[in-house]
Amino acid sequence: MRKIGLLLTCLVMVLTTKAQDHDWAFGFYGDVQLKAPNYNGAFGIQGKYDFTAHSAAQAQVYGRHGYVAAGLDYLFSLLDKEQSNFNIFLGAGYSQDFYKYNEFSGEIVIPERRENHSIANGQLGVSYYFPEVNVSVYAGYKAKYNFDWDEFNPNFVMFGLRYHLW
Repeated sequence: MRKIGLLLTCLVMVLTTKAQDHDWAFGFYGDVQLKAPNYNGAFGIQGKYDFTAHSAAQAQVYGRHGYVAAGLDYLFSLLDKEQSNFNIFLGAGYSQDFYKYNEFSGEIVIPERRENHSIANGQLGVSYYFPEVNVSVYAGYKAKYNFDWDEFNPNFVMFGLRYHLW
C-alpha cells in the first residue's frame, strides 16, 4: 500500500508541476549501438529549440576517432512541456556521417580514405526536466537508415543532458 501511495504521489507531481519555460537548451549527446560489439559509441554536443509546447528541433555534432556526424532532428513531445517535467517524445531526422580511415593490405598501409554517408533516423525517448537547476536528461531508442548502403541499423541507444538557457 505504501508503494502505491508513493507511486501516485510521484505521478501527481510529474503531471502537475510547472515545467520548462526556456526555449533554448544546449548540452551533451551520445549514442551507442547495442548490437555491434565493435561500435564504441559516439559522443558530442547538441542544441535544441522548442517551437511550441509539443514540437522542437535539435542539432548535434558528434563522433569518435575517424568518424564525425552532424545531424538535425524534429521532435514531437506527447505531453505539454509547460505542464509536465516528464515527457515522451518521437523524432525523425537526417544526418551526414563522415568517415576517415587507413586500410591495411598485408604489411602495406593504403593512404587515408574518406567517405560520407546520408542517414535518416527515427527515435523514441523519454526526458525529465529538473526546474531547480534548468537541466533535462533524456534517453531513448534510435534506428538509422543509410541511404548509400541501403542498410537499416536498429538498436541504437541515445542519451544526453541539456542545460536550458533562455
